[in-house]
Amino acid sequence: MSHNKTKMSLRNYGICIIVFLCLCACNYDDQIEVIPVKIQLIYPDNSINPYTGARVELTNAAASTFVDSTDATGTARFAVPPGIYSATSSSTLTTTDYRYFFNGTKSQIIISSDSISTIQLKLTMSKKRIVN
Repeated sequence: MSHNKTKMSLRNYGICIIVFLCLCACNYDDQIEVIPVKIQLIYPDNSINPYTGARVELTNAAASTFVDSTDATGTARFAVPPGIYSATSSSTLTTTDYRYFFNGTKSQIIISSDSISTIQLKLTMSKKRIVN
């Protein structure tokens, strides 16, 4: 019986060492590569100038969504992992006389370290007159 106990003890000790070595081999300091990307909203001719605050979303194949708002030039800035993305924007702008609706989608955007860093997203516009 004592021989079996010693065998079990050595076996458990061996398993503990293996588990410890596996945990030590994991490196949690690995950095995820991110790529800087700009999405430039392109408004229809003769509509409005770009404005601050339009919502832009980038969604990758794993359904992870990254969200930003545009600056005064109509550009949203992201830092995302490489992959295949779709970009969407849907916003509403209200003036004194009209409510403008802007929508745009672009699919199959490949983002990698050697891809272009600025993507143009063309928007379509519809407007509704505000009755005062």
